[in-house]
Amino acid sequence: MSRHMVIAISIGVVFAGFVLLWYGANNNDLLRGIKLALRLPGHREALLSQCPAMPAASGVAVDKLPIHLTHWGQSGPRMVIIHGGVQGNLGGGPATFAKQQALGEQGWQLILPDRPGFGKSPSRGPDDMETDAVWISDMLDDVVLVGHSFGGAEALLAAARRPDGVRALVLVEPALHALLPRSKVMETNQEARKAFLEFGETLLSSKTPAEYGTIFSRSLGPGTDAATALANDPGKAASLGCALLRAGMASPASLRAAAETVARAEIPVLVISGGWSPIFDAVSELAADLTHGEHVIVPSMNHFPQLVNPGAFNDAIIAFVKKSV
Repeated sequence: MSRHMVIAISIGVVFAGFVLLWYGANNNDLLRGIKLALRLPGHREALLSQCPAMPAASGVAVDKLPIHLTHWGQSGPRMVIIHGGVQGNLGGGPATFAKQQALGEQGWQLILPDRPGFGKSPSRGPDDMETDAVWISDMLDDVVLVGHSFGGAEALLAAARRPDGVRALVLVEPALHALLPRSKVMETNQEARKAFLEFGETLLSSKTPAEYGTIFSRSLGPGTDAATALANDPGKAASLGCALLRAGMASPASLRAAAETVARAEIPVLVISGGWSPIFDAVSELAADLTHGEHVIVPSMNHFPQLVNPGAFNDAIIAFVKKSV
C-alpha cells in the first residue's frame, strides 16, 4: 500500500488509520466507524483518479529547491514559525501569522518559511509531512518552534528529529487527527467522537474533488470565507480537493513516536486550540498528553486563533516560554 493510501483527517486531510472500535463507544458508533474504515480508502482513491497529475520539477533535485524565508525582528531569541494549509489555495505563508509580526517589535526574531509550493518557495510535489520535517529540522538551532495545523504536525516531526535544537515547541490546532482512534480522549469525549464520525461521513458524501475541498474548508469554522470563496470558484475548490487527497500524511506510528521522543527530551510543549471545535480541542488535548505538555484554549471562532485573538495568543506563547525555558 502506498503512502497516499494512508487515511487521515487533518487541517488537512483525510482519515488515517481509522480504528474499528473505541473502548467505551456504543454499538452505533462502532458500526459507523467500521463502515467508514472500510469505505474511505476506496472513496479517496476514486476521487484522486479525477485529479490531474502534478507537474514534476525539472532540472534540479527537489530537495535542493529553495525555501523562501521571511524575517521579522532584528534581535533577541529566535522563533521559527511553520504555517499550515495545502497547496490547493488554502492557507500558508506569512499572512497566516500576520498578527504575530508584533512579536518582532518586542525582542524576538521571527523566521517564517514558505513551505514548498507556497509564496516564493517552488513546489516539491504534493504536500508531505515527513519530507518537510527534514528541511525544518535543519533550521533548528536553539529556537522556539511554532507550527499550525498541517505545519503543526510537521513541527512535531521536525522537533523529534533534532530535539536539542528546540527550546520550546508550540503546536496550534495541529493536524494530528490520526492519533485520535483508540485514544483515551475518544473513549471519554462523546462530543468529539460524534463530530469525528460525522466529519468522516460528510467527506464520504463527496462525489468530486471540488465537493471534497468545499466540505473540508467548512470544517475550519466560520469567519474564514474559505467555503464561500470555493463555492464561487469550482476550479479553486477542485484544486484544494486534489491537494488534500494527494497530501502525504505521517502515519499514526510515526506521529506517536515523534511525540514520545519530544516527551523524553523534555522539550517544553504548549498546545493551543480555539475552543470552537470538539475535534481540534480533542486533538490538542491528546497532543499535550503525549508530549507531556500543556494545553490551553485561546478563544477563537475558527481554526486560526493566532489571527482571531492575536493578543491572547501572543501573550500565551510569551508567558509559556518565559515560564518554561
